[in-house]
Amino acid sequence: MSPTLHENLLSFFGWVIRGSFMAFILIVLVLILQFLLRNKIEARWKYWLWLPVGIRLLLPWAPESSFSLYNVLSLEAIAPGIHQQTQVSPVWKEAGRISEAVVHVERSLNPEASGTSEVPAPSIELGPVQESSFWWSGFKQIGFTNMLMSVWLAGVLFLAARTVYDQIRLKQALRAGRNMDTPFLSAVFRETKQQLGVKRKVQFMASERIPGPAVVGFNKPAIVISPSLLITLQKDQLQYILAHEFAHIQRRDVAVNWLMHIILIIHWFNPFLWLAVHKARQDQEMACDACVLDRMSPQQNNAYGQTIIHVLEHFSGNQHQPGLAGLSATHKQMKRRLKMIKHFHKKSYRLSILGMGMILALGSVTLVNAKESDAGSVPQKASVQLEQDSKAAVNNEPDIIYPEGDIDRELYKKELEKARKKAEAAAKALTPEEKKYIEDETNRVKKLSKETGDMYVLYHKYKDLNSGLDLSYWGGIEKFSTYEDYLKRASTLEGSILKQPANLPEVYKFSKARIEGPTEGKFLDEVRAEGKKSGKPIYAKKIDWKEAATIRLEYTNGKDTLAISKYMLDSEESKKKGFFEDDLPAHIYPKYVFWHEGGFEYSISTTWDMSKEQKVEILKEAVQK
Repeated sequence: MSPTLHENLLSFFGWVIRGSFMAFILIVLVLILQFLLRNKIEARWKYWLWLPVGIRLLLPWAPESSFSLYNVLSLEAIAPGIHQQTQVSPVWKEAGRISEAVVHVERSLNPEASGTSEVPAPSIELGPVQESSFWWSGFKQIGFTNMLMSVWLAGVLFLAARTVYDQIRLKQALRAGRNMDTPFLSAVFRETKQQLGVKRKVQFMASERIPGPAVVGFNKPAIVISPSLLITLQKDQLQYILAHEFAHIQRRDVAVNWLMHIILIIHWFNPFLWLAVHKARQDQEMACDACVLDRMSPQQNNAYGQTIIHVLEHFSGNQHQPGLAGLSATHKQMKRRLKMIKHFHKKSYRLSILGMGMILALGSVTLVNAKESDAGSVPQKASVQLEQDSKAAVNNEPDIIYPEGDIDRELYKKELEKARKKAEAAAKALTPEEKKYIEDETNRVKKLSKETGDMYVLYHKYKDLNSGLDLSYWGGIEKFSTYEDYLKRASTLEGSILKQPANLPEVYKFSKARIEGPTEGKFLDEVRAEGKKSGKPIYAKKIDWKEAATIRLEYTNGKDTLAISKYMLDSEESKKKGFFEDDLPAHIYPKYVFWHEGGFEYSISTTWDMSKEQKVEILKEAVQK
């Protein structure tokens, strides 16, 4: 091993040891805080308390501060000598200097010109002999550290290989599954996805080889449910499970789990880190529960908790693989989750401030390094100061304003940084006039959409300024709380609409309605063509859409619901024609009847038993062409 390679590896190992020690102190503090504040902060903030631990383990450098906790609890104070053993040995540095001096003597008769006055310049004949002796002395001096480093590296390679093997098996299990594309399941899947506000493309699959309901994958996520569990679920139970999985996708939990797993591989020797990851995964599930419950009515909390119990009757355990995130827990963890669900209430501003305050306080004393002592040579201090100044200059960036709610801030920051770099590269080609035009036009469209409710499509000439997309949308979703308001708007539309059927059972009353404009079609090609022809950096066009892509009417009678929907089909879905029922077991509600006609899917669903013939008649009456 060359001196340079050994220096780099030993330096990295030293960074791992020091980071693992600092994380150990931080983990203990987090566990204490969680215990003391167990009834005072929400589940999401208990989960976010682990954020400083992850940041601490990933920081390649941190500023020094007199407020740092490590001024009192330092590695050197607790285990004297460890810090020095994991630093780059001076022997290796001397060997490197001598090697440089030998090369320089071969090029010049003046040995003092090498710039390494700390080490006497050797003669050409003595160079190889002295270099060999330094290598041998180096191995003897840091033999114990080399042994520790070798064991650590072997553990890292073993766990990395095991992770690759597990991921290959997971991919095989996913390929062995099948897509859930029945009309009923697709309708419930789309409805829940929309409720959680998930915009990404997500697959819905069934597989017995993947444990429990889970999200698999990050770039191309798939929600996987066991078929044996699926046939036991009612509609509301399926929605709760899907909502939990969509919450994992919305919160980027698979990416977070991968990050935790990589940290665990690097710090595999630290038992406290294994405990921290285990606790963080538990808190992640509770935070995900809170995310779902925050979007539900308080009356649904009990049903959601019962659904978790129902899932555990079919599956019990933890999903340890980093590529998975799902609705799971051991029976021991269930007591905590059910207690949180029972006492859950909507977001509290005061409690959020408390949680954020705890994270900031924790970070302010643990994400900074201890103040270096005054001991040491002047050249060393000058070198350290120069390095810190250069790194501080690189890190001198404006503060990031994060979106409200539960988000993965690390992932958000990384994606923001990628987008920022691409945007900066694209912005270099812009003139000052173009920059001002983009800003003014975007603000104008936002204001118009908010004031008028109109739908706008924006074409972006420089799509890297729009996260890689050439189109963006404003408006186009309208919600109604009265049937009169809905009908007034629907009557202005072209094509088929939904109306209140005359043969609707009298006990059912209008609850709500929704109309959505199109985001696909030939008009998008027209916008692109017009935008390119205009030559402007950004081109906005108001879309006076005449035919809705989606319409939904809901009627309720106590707990029972009757829903009538219209949905635009793609070319593949349009192949099936006429009326047909869902093909799920008889005990699963709501029951659907579908009608494919003219590129649209019309459907009616009920949460009680109604004959197909009656549903068909109501659906025919509701569709006005």
